[in-house]
Amino acid sequence: MKIEKNQFKWTEIVPFLRSKLFLYTLIRIGILLIILWILHSFILNFYTNHGQRLKLAKYIGVSINNAIKHAEPRGYEIIITDSVHVIGRSGGIILSQLPKPGSYVKRGRKIYVSITRYKADEILSEVLPILYGKKYEHKRIELENNFELKSKIIGFEYDPGPIGHIISVKYRGQTLVDDKHQESNVLISKGDTLEFILSQQKGGEVEIPNLRCKTMDEVKFLLIASNLELGNISKMLETLNPNEGIVVNQFPEYQSGKMINMKEAINITISDEFPIDCDEQ
Repeated sequence: MKIEKNQFKWTEIVPFLRSKLFLYTLIRIGILLIILWILHSFILNFYTNHGQRLKLAKYIGVSINNAIKHAEPRGYEIIITDSVHVIGRSGGIILSQLPKPGSYVKRGRKIYVSITRYKADEILSEVLPILYGKKYEHKRIELENNFELKSKIIGFEYDPGPIGHIISVKYRGQTLVDDKHQESNVLISKGDTLEFILSQQKGGEVEIPNLRCKTMDEVKFLLIASNLELGNISKMLETLNPNEGIVVNQFPEYQSGKMINMKEAINITISDEFPIDCDEQ
């Protein structure tokens, strides 16, 4: 007995593909796919705001309050992640943002920002380096680099040491450092200014020495010891050797307690004899 094998014949399926039943089936499948796609998009949009992408504004340089007012109606949430003190800038100003300005983001996105701090960082005066007697230019750089403190010279005072060295330091009118002490418990705001008085080798005062009745060797010794100069020498006798004369007069005149600036000159008049009111020795 001969068994015929079942074979697929294209001639049998062509009529089905041309039938209205097949056409209606395709239409129904297409409509179903469209409905599923619409539902899928709607559900994603409802739960995740999918598809509503907006260009993110630049908030850098804007105050945090104004940035929030701008962001909230657009569905953004601004979150502060850090605050940094910036010298010369008021607090609450946005320094950085993530995502970056110009990025396209969906509604409801969180915007992470860092802002300037409202109150400056503070340090105790005890952490400052030793300042008294140190060279101003070196300490100015150290204070700026390590402590974010500015420096300002407000005056000079005579000091026998090197010029340009620190004599005293003030902060908001209070003396922090001088030759006697250095304050340790004063709070100093970063970005503020310390005021300095520096040393100089002129401008100091000494008492006018009494040169009358002194020999020239004694005069030179006293002037050197007082950091003063010898001015004009007037002679009572033209033939008198200046190195052998006796002082009979001086200008400025000696007066107990009267002061003169260092490095200034004293003029003298000399004779070959001691004045009568001098005690010869």
